[in-house]
Amino acid sequence: MDRIQKQNEVKELKKAFASAKSAVVLEFKGLTVDKDTILRRNLRENKVQYRVSKNTLLRLAVKETGFESLAVHFKGATAIATTESDVVGLAKTIYSFLKDNPGVAFKGAILDGQSTSARDFQAIAELPSRETLIGKLLYLMQYPISGLAIALDQIRQKKEEGA
Repeated sequence: MDRIQKQNEVKELKKAFASAKSAVVLEFKGLTVDKDTILRRNLRENKVQYRVSKNTLLRLAVKETGFESLAVHFKGATAIATTESDVVGLAKTIYSFLKDNPGVAFKGAILDGQSTSARDFQAIAELPSRETLIGKLLYLMQYPISGLAIALDQIRQKKEEGA
């Protein structure tokens, strides 16, 4: 890679970090091309950018960004996944892949501006989907109303039987 290519790579990485809301750093060893292709496809479906780059270029790209603290993780074979929107989708996709592929390891992450440990990352990945949570919330909001309606109906039935 010559100097101009390196400069272009840093520009592309800076652009990705500038627009990103969250980033996850992964280490991969012995990852086959087929498995890497599957990971890339799954990430792309969730609107996640995934790049493998030289650690020096990654360190230059994160300077003066909200992701600068990730620079300590840029050692060894490093890949970075960034997203502008769905943090939970990013976490779920990567965590699912990590469970099935021991050659890939979580190094660090910044999700919605917060540095995230491996344990917190796992907790986020195991959250139910947004739609499921909204459905549960709506059920809980409607439950007191439906319970009241049932109670009123039972009172009405008892009054009708007594009359």
